[in-house]
Amino acid sequence: MEQIMKIRKLVLVMVIVVSFAVMYGCLSTSGGLGQAEKFVAEKDYQGAVDTYNEIIQTKSGSEHGRKAQLGLAKLYIEKMDLPKQGLEIYQNLVATAPESQEAAEANYKSGICHFKAEKYEEAEKSFNIVINKFSNLEWANKAQLMLAKSYEKAQNFKKAAEVYDNFANRNPKNERAATALINKAQIERNYLKNTEEAKNTYQRVVRKYGLLEEASDQSSEAKRELESLGAVVPEPDNPLATRAGRALQKQRDRLERDKPRNSSGRSAAMGNVKELLQNSGFGVSPEEVMSTFGTIQTDEQGTFYDAMLMIANMTYQEENYRDAGALYFRAINLAKADEAKIDPYSHVRLSICYRKLGMHSRADEVLRQALRRDKEVLDVIIRSGQNQYINEEYEKASETYKSVLGFNRKKDPEIYWKLSLIYKKTKEPAKEMEYLERAIVGNMEYVDAIQSLAEVLHYRMNNTERAGLYQDLVDGKGNTYEVQRELGDLCYKYASYSRAKNKYRIAGRSVMRELEKAKGEAEKRALIGQYLESLVHVGMSDYKFGKKEEAVKIIEGLNEDYPDHALIDYGRGQIALLKGDVETATGFLNSSIEKDPRSDAAPIVLGDYYMSVGDTNGAIAVWESFLKNNRYHKKLRKRLNQAKKLVE
Repeated sequence: MEQIMKIRKLVLVMVIVVSFAVMYGCLSTSGGLGQAEKFVAEKDYQGAVDTYNEIIQTKSGSEHGRKAQLGLAKLYIEKMDLPKQGLEIYQNLVATAPESQEAAEANYKSGICHFKAEKYEEAEKSFNIVINKFSNLEWANKAQLMLAKSYEKAQNFKKAAEVYDNFANRNPKNERAATALINKAQIERNYLKNTEEAKNTYQRVVRKYGLLEEASDQSSEAKRELESLGAVVPEPDNPLATRAGRALQKQRDRLERDKPRNSSGRSAAMGNVKELLQNSGFGVSPEEVMSTFGTIQTDEQGTFYDAMLMIANMTYQEENYRDAGALYFRAINLAKADEAKIDPYSHVRLSICYRKLGMHSRADEVLRQALRRDKEVLDVIIRSGQNQYINEEYEKASETYKSVLGFNRKKDPEIYWKLSLIYKKTKEPAKEMEYLERAIVGNMEYVDAIQSLAEVLHYRMNNTERAGLYQDLVDGKGNTYEVQRELGDLCYKYASYSRAKNKYRIAGRSVMRELEKAKGEAEKRALIGQYLESLVHVGMSDYKFGKKEEAVKIIEGLNEDYPDHALIDYGRGQIALLKGDVETATGFLNSSIEKDPRSDAAPIVLGDYYMSVGDTNGAIAVWESFLKNNRYHKKLRKRLNQAKKLVE
């Protein structure tokens, strides 16, 4: 008996010791972060660094360790002015725990760091990761707003407006959506100079949020702006005033009438709500959306997802892309589990819902999966776009076509062509021209696209010089320097660098043939200039294609054959710009201008660079200086006039 009592006491002591050990461990780790934060508050930064590093080493791979990494990175960036070290810690965290919530914060904070350093492209990459990968977290909302601001700072106002629209779609019943749309309208009016789009956006604010008390300030602002624009101020939407709204209400009424008694209001088919929220990325569960319709019972034939698709289609028609997307996602997965074939349009609409919310990576993945399962999906989608075009549903047709771009290179030129027809109908010649250009880059022998581009340039863009080049191509007269150089520029513009290089080389060879026949010195000088420009652009294409060393060799090789020629410095300046070495680039370009004041190559590039960074006055100075000696140069005169309008 005495022996048993001793054993019991020993066990009790051991339990107490273990309990204290566990408690101490918890307290010490929790206190570790607290101690580090205390050091930061006391400005003992080295003490904080040491404490964070100790936690990171002892708690590697744990949530606690990741929080220490976040704390240390923040300390380096915000207190110690060591952004490089802070970014490295964020990158390590993301690399070792890419799916964790701490990784979402690390990506977001990396984006903020890049944004403050005015590295907007890097910021955009970080914010897009959060938007696409962690869309169910509040970090995604913050990232989307910062993405819009990044585009604004980079003066990519078109993309900024698009992202504000994405944010509004992501938060359809929230006053923050109204604020985002106000920002979008201001960009459309003040920067894109598109008054009609601004009116439409302001009217959308009034219609969708005019009855929302929390958005009364935004609604009032939209009304004031509409009045100042002399536009109609609409009445706030009544859900029963639209066909889709009435259908939704009718469906709700029927489901409520047929609802079984003593129903719990939840269908077993809904599954794990938390898992659905995380997997779909829409931030709302199908259960939450479907609850407004009452309870839908699954029958023996498994038609639950058919009913869900019907409601998804209605919600999609109401342009509530968040809720519609959540329903499409769940319905498609239910059908997949039953090994049932589902309407291909459901995949398209799910993809569009993702795109409307700014989740482009997810949108592409949806279509990739659908195309892997069924190769006919692509043709079905294209036919859907054609039907929408015939029915004059141009915006829907545009979305449908764009949703499948990039999945089949052979089909892409045809899709670009169809998009150009849409913008011809909507009288948007700049977009019509863009998609015809893209079609030609994809298929250099696409005669219909080439002929149409010649027509839009001549009749709607008033650019008869470029129009003539494409007409020459149609007429079989395309093997000239001018035409091949134009095609090279076109391929380079749309990042088809291998094709661009080929066209520039052909342009250079055509010049050399002419050079062999040239007799006058002035003609020879002009042809040598064209040859050197062609080869410089061959080098630039190589650089963009990843062959950076070869690009430099091309320029330096030209220097051996044509020492001290002005276009050698032009080529060096172009390569320096591609490297991001602005100081060196502007030095070479100015040197090129000094060596040959009559060559337009360097002035065009230098002025365009100044315009790209918002230095309109710098561009004006370069072009005015050039035009003093070249007053009849139409291309630069046009650029100068456009620049002057911006500063008036």
